[in-house]
Amino acid sequence: MTVSEDAGYVPPFQSKYFSADMMSKYEPLAEAITTVEQSDAKDEEAFQMFDQHWAKFMDFSWCSQWDGKKYDIVFYGMSGYTGYLMMEYLKRNALRKKREDFTFAFAGRSVAKVVEMRDRLFAGTEWTDVPVLSASFDDVVSIIDMVKSAHVIVNCAGPYMLTEGEVLIDACVWCKTDYIDISMEIPWTLRIKELHRYALEAGVMVVPSCAGNAYADLGVMMLSKKIRDDLGEETRSATCYCSGGGTAPGISGGMLRTRAALAQVDKSTEHARADPFSLGGFVPNFDRNGFKIVDVQPGTGIVTARTREEDRDANMTRISEDRKMGVWRAPYVHSFFDTRIVRRSNMLHADLGNQPYGSALNFMEYAMLPPEKVASARRESSGDEPAKPYGQYGMSLDDEETVVKQSGRDFKEGKGPQVEDLGQVWSGHFLYAESANGSQVQCSFIGADGYFETARMAIETARTLRFDRQKLPFKGGVLTPSVAGSTCLLERLIESGVKFKMGAWHDRAEMVAPSIG
Repeated sequence: MTVSEDAGYVPPFQSKYFSADMMSKYEPLAEAITTVEQSDAKDEEAFQMFDQHWAKFMDFSWCSQWDGKKYDIVFYGMSGYTGYLMMEYLKRNALRKKREDFTFAFAGRSVAKVVEMRDRLFAGTEWTDVPVLSASFDDVVSIIDMVKSAHVIVNCAGPYMLTEGEVLIDACVWCKTDYIDISMEIPWTLRIKELHRYALEAGVMVVPSCAGNAYADLGVMMLSKKIRDDLGEETRSATCYCSGGGTAPGISGGMLRTRAALAQVDKSTEHARADPFSLGGFVPNFDRNGFKIVDVQPGTGIVTARTREEDRDANMTRISEDRKMGVWRAPYVHSFFDTRIVRRSNMLHADLGNQPYGSALNFMEYAMLPPEKVASARRESSGDEPAKPYGQYGMSLDDEETVVKQSGRDFKEGKGPQVEDLGQVWSGHFLYAESANGSQVQCSFIGADGYFETARMAIETARTLRFDRQKLPFKGGVLTPSVAGSTCLLERLIESGVKFKMGAWHDRAEMVAPSIG
């Protein structure tokens, strides 16, 4: 890979690393440059010294202790609540089931904090001495050193939109290291999708949003595969209903900080994320004569293709009934994000494999209302105002926050519910899709609480990229969990304990959380 020649966009790592300040830190290179300049480029020996040190600067050998990859997976940002969840999932599931042995390390800005958590959670186990690396976005050399040591980086340091995480991703692209995070932040994904071409050319997988919401993305992938394999048709529409049960264990401090950050984005970012196709996958709207319907901006003449009515976010903001499935539905807290991820998956399958889920795909996501909540939800929703969004526990997000605050379960930053409390809660994703000719297929997932499922999704995706790479259909780009992991990821999730059913939805007797170990 060479330094970007695109004058319109310089990747973030390149702008930091290929700078006079950074070159000055490698004194032999700085001295060689000075010598070449002083000799008016006539000193052959000086040129040779420059070439020698420039090669070391380009392959990072001047500043990195690693000659080759040492760890299969390195987890970065492990001192907070997400780090706690990752360690618990490793200890209770991934390391116990031993599908394959793998090497791993933890990393963070504060080594002492990460070591304290490691020692507390892995005490008495064979993993008490897991290495802990020091790395910070402020120190490019430390990022290089961490990235060079790993086959896969799992970035747990959020809120991502408040960090310089693009530097880490770009460094991963340079060092041929796959990257995963658990972001669920449209502003963040909008920023890093600019790195898609670089990652694609380098053959590096960059997979943001490997969180508990990724089951919607995986479900649409499986339904579309079923329709194509069995019927030979494209998928015309898909719908996901999100539900769950048990007592809400609380809201982590990190989640509260992320919500606050998302509520304070600037106007340009707000405008961009309001586009249903902000992450790609636009489906044009045609009139009866086959011409694209467009909007013309008054005063400028700027023409933009008009979004289809069926794809607009407003369709997911009301209390309504799905008469086909006999389901009452409400706005869901993550629907504006999840729908954009699925649309990006559809685009990526078209661009990378020439086989989209459907060239006219429509995808919507809702909260599934419990029967006992339907009447009250309908009473509270009136007029043209959007209804209150619901979470996974069968209550509005406002009511959920009230309950957890009254019980003292709204945690400070870096803290969250204990993993034992997460095992008493289940989350479910119930999907159906229709082919272009109206044939219908269904599937559903049942997992534990969303916090635990986030750790599961991230770690199983990391293992998929590391150990199943040769079986994966695509090998580079800024991807989604389903496009990156394909059926290999689903197999690992099922093996880890997630319940998956194709052809019908799980019945009520099956709606209990799988064991968390």
